[in-house]
Amino acid sequence: MTSGIVTFLAFSASLLTPAEFPTPYNSEKDKTANPPSPEEAAASFKLPEGFQVTVLAAEPEVQNPIAMAWDHKGRMWVAENYTYAERGKRFDLDLRDRIIILHDEDHDGESDTRKVFTDKLQMLTSVELGRGGVWAMCPPQLLFIPDRNKDDIPDGKPEVVLDGFTVAKNNYHNFANGLRWGPDGWLYGRCGGSCPGNVGVPGSTEAQRVPIEGGIWRFHPDRKTFEVLTHGTTNPWGHDWDEHGELFHINTVNGHLWHMIPGAHFERPFAPSPNKLVFEPIKMHADHWHFDRTGSWTKSRDGAANDFGGGHAHIGMCIYQGGHLPKYWEGKLLTWNQHGKRLNVERLERQGSGYAAKHEPDVMISGDKWFRGLEITTGPGGALYGLDWSDTGECHDHTGVHRTSGRIYRFSKGPIAKPDFNLLEDIDNRKLDRIIQHPNVWFERQARLILAYSNPPIQLSSVAAGLTEKGDPITTLRTLWTLNTLGSAKPLQLMEHPDEHVRAFAIRQATDELPIDHVYGTHPRHVTKVDSKLMKMLHKLAQSDPSAKVRLTLSSTLQRIPLTDRPSLASALASRDDAKDHNLPKLIWFGISPLLKDHPEGLIRVAQATEWPDLLRYISRALAPNPDAIINLAIKSPSKAPHILQGLSEGFKGWRKAPLPKNWNTAIDTLSAANSDLIRDLSALFGDGRAMDSLKKIALDNNAAFGDRQTALQGLIDARADDLRNICEKLLKVRYLNKTAIRGLASFDDPGVAKTLLSRYPNLRPDEKRT
Repeated sequence: MTSGIVTFLAFSASLLTPAEFPTPYNSEKDKTANPPSPEEAAASFKLPEGFQVTVLAAEPEVQNPIAMAWDHKGRMWVAENYTYAERGKRFDLDLRDRIIILHDEDHDGESDTRKVFTDKLQMLTSVELGRGGVWAMCPPQLLFIPDRNKDDIPDGKPEVVLDGFTVAKNNYHNFANGLRWGPDGWLYGRCGGSCPGNVGVPGSTEAQRVPIEGGIWRFHPDRKTFEVLTHGTTNPWGHDWDEHGELFHINTVNGHLWHMIPGAHFERPFAPSPNKLVFEPIKMHADHWHFDRTGSWTKSRDGAANDFGGGHAHIGMCIYQGGHLPKYWEGKLLTWNQHGKRLNVERLERQGSGYAAKHEPDVMISGDKWFRGLEITTGPGGALYGLDWSDTGECHDHTGVHRTSGRIYRFSKGPIAKPDFNLLEDIDNRKLDRIIQHPNVWFERQARLILAYSNPPIQLSSVAAGLTEKGDPITTLRTLWTLNTLGSAKPLQLMEHPDEHVRAFAIRQATDELPIDHVYGTHPRHVTKVDSKLMKMLHKLAQSDPSAKVRLTLSSTLQRIPLTDRPSLASALASRDDAKDHNLPKLIWFGISPLLKDHPEGLIRVAQATEWPDLLRYISRALAPNPDAIINLAIKSPSKAPHILQGLSEGFKGWRKAPLPKNWNTAIDTLSAANSDLIRDLSALFGDGRAMDSLKKIALDNNAAFGDRQTALQGLIDARADDLRNICEKLLKVRYLNKTAIRGLASFDDPGVAKTLLSRYPNLRPDEKRT
């Protein structure tokens, strides 16, 4: 594997003592630049009335903190990253990263003890605890550092759990990060879209690996299963689960907040989806932006967008469920806005099948120009804790890296009750009942980690008794998650529970072991048969469940069931009243699009069952190269014809000429009156062909889809269009089109073309140079 190129170089130094830890240095261009004192920086925060901020730790106790996690004793484990460097160097592998442990023993908001767990890591982006050790994200690898005797000393060298998380040469700051245990028992993580990779357990063949092109991923520690749940966005660097077990994550540039919908393809900035059948990705799940969209996102820096929320960059995220802060804060999504130096507060509201975030007033606004919030989390006492990278140089350290600074702040309101850590010692049914109903979700999450790796004296029948139809849904969900941790969940029985959130999680749990489609289509291990009782229940819910959220979960499940079962389930879902939903038409399309290759008749079945305009467009667009069957449907179903014809028009965009379908003359006679413009355009395509000028217009249109532009450009090349050389030269500077443009220019026998190509060569990416 190529990922081995940057494999832990530091492991060769595994015998070094802590005293030999390489001294971090500052590479700031301004050698005299230093941040304000920790106390001055803390005092600069504008806090909500009655709030306090204390410095839990600062340099030299902690430096360059990039991530943190908690253990069941209330100690904070902090990942310090020193190897990240300025552009040009990318990473300084003469340095090392480390994980330290901070403990505020008297709960006064200031760390009392510090110890180093390990200082032999490199390219460290995240830390998490559980299952007998410490998990460290060190791209291209996910590592497990065993500490089964819990003495805070590694039992041995790190074990490579996964590899293949490629670190890009250019946008290297988009690398994999964000380790967190989910309520389902999987270890979750994130990855930016500029760092695609092929991930698997060490030794996996290329065919066994799962491609990742940005998004949210997860790993099951027992089954050794890796899967990518969502695809797209720019650089997700923060996520959390709400009280119902729904994951939300933040992002930068092209939208700041997303509801994690398994199987979803989300928008990407400046790039097409790697899956050519993703015609329209799902947009963000918020009704606002944190910068002025009338200008460039790059103009939102340095406070220019403070009236909107601070700017385009968001780092770190939590959904407050701590019980300490006033009721207003419960359930609010909090994320650091890096350019605005503040916490954005988002109110999550149900909308259709999913959610829409509403902007609440910003808080914790820092007056420190060095402030770089990287993480926000809730501690055992319910207070908020924030990491501060403490540096300058925009969000990529363009001015160099100031490695010798770093702060951790605690935000609270009034006295904090001393956490009862005894609840997490020797957990029995009595303690478990208290934990499940604890006002601070921190305890419930810690308990599940403990139960997953121990053999507690728990009477499962007593726990299962909490799954009552009349019970509080949150308690029911926490009980279900606990039973799942203990290996005793029976999700099929809960698919008719009165609460929609319980039904949705039960569906996910029942299909949890079925492989999900990857970014390019069906998983190589996709199943060919599913339990008949499960499929019967899924169909029943698709036909009659009143909850759009349940239908969203079922739509995700399409990507886990056999291809031959997808048309019937999709047809049931697409016959419901969800045509205008933000997520469902696109998500169902993502689930049935793999049918195109070997089961195109399945797409026709779904088209026959639905009246949804967008879904009909997507199906028709995909079937455009072989349009006879979908044209027949348009002839027989005039109400569907406008959407089918529009889809065909989109599918043929950029084409100059296409073969005449056998039934096109019938379509003209039947459909022309109501669809004259579309019929006229398609008739030209099927006849003498579209005018060259229309192809030129598409190829040069910066607002057109990359795929359409590429098709149009190839059509111009094939037809040896007038002005072809000039068109290709203009598109040499456009990523995703320049490879086609290079091939077009290569057809000219002219020394001037070679000169043009050589002048552009230094600016090309490696794959473009190979063209």
